[in-house]
Amino acid sequence: MIGTALKGESMKILFSMMVLAFANVAFSQSVVEAPVKHLFIPHGFDNNDNIELVVTGEFPSTCYSSHKSEVEVNGDIVNIKVTALKKESEVCEQIMIGFKEVVRIGTLQGGDYKVVVNQGSASEQQENVTIEEASSNSVDEYVYANVEYIDLGFTGGTSGSAMIMAQTPGDCYDFDRVEYLSNKKDTLSVLPILKKVKPVCGKMKVRVEIPIKFDPAQFSYSQILLFTRSLQGQSVSTIIERQ
Repeated sequence: MIGTALKGESMKILFSMMVLAFANVAFSQSVVEAPVKHLFIPHGFDNNDNIELVVTGEFPSTCYSSHKSEVEVNGDIVNIKVTALKKESEVCEQIMIGFKEVVRIGTLQGGDYKVVVNQGSASEQQENVTIEEASSNSVDEYVYANVEYIDLGFTGGTSGSAMIMAQTPGDCYDFDRVEYLSNKKDTLSVLPILKKVKPVCGKMKVRVEIPIKFDPAQFSYSQILLFTRSLQGQSVSTIIERQ
């Protein structure tokens, strides 16, 4: 009886080890460079801004998922490494899956920089960016709306219209105007500027819907990045697929 019990217990342990080994094989994954296809660089940053760039690409199968981006600044070179997680499994759908990654650079001194993404890889991307000198010591020269999301409507933004859904930081602010900064290639920076209408701010936030209009024909690339500056210091952006 004791021998039978020990044999049964050994079988349970062996079975558990086999299940664990199978699980480790089935769910093991490695870190690989992401197949970046394009680098978007919005205009209008100065040395007081937290600079953000956007990269896009396509994963070749469901085995891939987004991982992280790492930034290293060496003089006037900004090196960015964008990585993905790859499951070591053959049970994957072979379909193209688009991804978008917001890369947060932080602040840079005024001047010209070269941005390099995944240097030395098959998907290496390079662009230049100019950081302006701020005219004041404030983080932003304007007070921006707190952008929640961009509504592209039924046309997906291809008609050149969209709606910014946002809030004011208090009832002493109201929407003033929108300013646009276009690089004529692939990116439209949208600045939803507020104005102060009362000297004292209450805590109640006010929802605002801000219409934006632009000409898609001014851009040469097949995608357009709508990039908004937000009160919280981080951008809200979306991609328009040109027809």
